[in-house]
Amino acid sequence: MLARIVGIILGLILTTSGYVISGLGTLGTWAIGWDLGPFEPHRTTAGWAAMTLGGILLVAALLPRMGMSRRGMRRRKGSARGGERSLTKPFDMDASEPAAPTPAMTPAVMTIAPSVQAAPAPAPVGATEFESLRAEMLALCGSEAWNPAARVLARLVRAAESDRERTIAYRDLGDFATAQGRHDDAAEAYEEAVSYARMVRKAAPHDPSADELLAGALAGVGDTAEAEGRLNEALAAFEEALALRRSPGGREAADPGAQRALSVALERLADLREDRGHRMRALDLYRESYDVTARLAAADPARFGLDLAATRARLEEIEARVAG
Repeated sequence: MLARIVGIILGLILTTSGYVISGLGTLGTWAIGWDLGPFEPHRTTAGWAAMTLGGILLVAALLPRMGMSRRGMRRRKGSARGGERSLTKPFDMDASEPAAPTPAMTPAVMTIAPSVQAAPAPAPVGATEFESLRAEMLALCGSEAWNPAARVLARLVRAAESDRERTIAYRDLGDFATAQGRHDDAAEAYEEAVSYARMVRKAAPHDPSADELLAGALAGVGDTAEAEGRLNEALAAFEEALALRRSPGGREAADPGAQRALSVALERLADLREDRGHRMRALDLYRESYDVTARLAAADPARFGLDLAATRARLEEIEARVAG
């Protein structure tokens, strides 16, 4: 964010200075009478050059930042939350966490209207208000009804009550912002989710679901940091998320969803390690992920077969690089 602000300020200074120096107009007494020294004979050219450079800085500061990691070109199994996040499905539709609302941040409404208006999802029997609203929001996202989904998400802002609900809500808000390419907003939402998740874990240090809640929020922080090229922050987030996924009670051994989340967390960290040149460490992590995924695929080939194929392909790729 600081880099964006600096870019905007420098861009405005260069653009306005070039505008006056080139003789296109005046802005009060700004830049009038500046002596360009040896460049005085080329005043017009210098002015246009300053305007061009300033415009480039402004555009670069205002456009969403794209990922710098090579990992963006690789096939990815999903998010470390245990499900997929994409530009066409901003929420994890397969997530097993309880429904929750969204607090103080209000999402921007998408400007592209969906072609089909989805009917609200029926609320589960005995569901609370925010559980019903979140179920409706997920159904709308699944139908790509972004405008109604954003409005429901805004209603969830007023429904969150506990720290656990706020964690899930901010994480959903981060997913929604990520789906729209608003990485700064997503990063802010995920950081809020982490802060609330830490409160939940502090209040219940022996609750495995609190570990999962924090790990999922950290995965969002890591994904966004990587997309913005902040690899050190991404690495720290994925390291902590992986430590939480390796629960001391071994809960993941009996939970396929938790096993898959562990596998994805291992591969997220492995890919970042490879990007940093730590290929042997990346190889160890992928081998561990392969063992986990192989057990899942053996128990349920239809559900986890593609995951196993993707992990095997990446493992073979890294093994070839290490051997070569």
